[in-house]
Amino acid sequence: MSSLSDLLSPATVESSAALGISPEWVEAAAFAWLARQTLAGLAGNLPAVTGAKSLTVLGGIYPGYLT
Repeated sequence: MSSLSDLLSPATVESSAALGISPEWVEAAAFAWLARQTLAGLAGNLPAVTGAKSLTVLGGIYPGYLT
């Protein structure tokens, strides 16, 4: 955190815990949000951040069937 703070100065860098999300849960929360976006048919990217050409739904839902 100290190194990030130094590199990104004057931006403020703080733990996700300050926003009520334990650092141990950040990755799980991100994947849950991506799943939610996909299930809702909503874009999961920001072209200005990712460099993608447009907003797009990420991933797909493929129901499994019992044989």
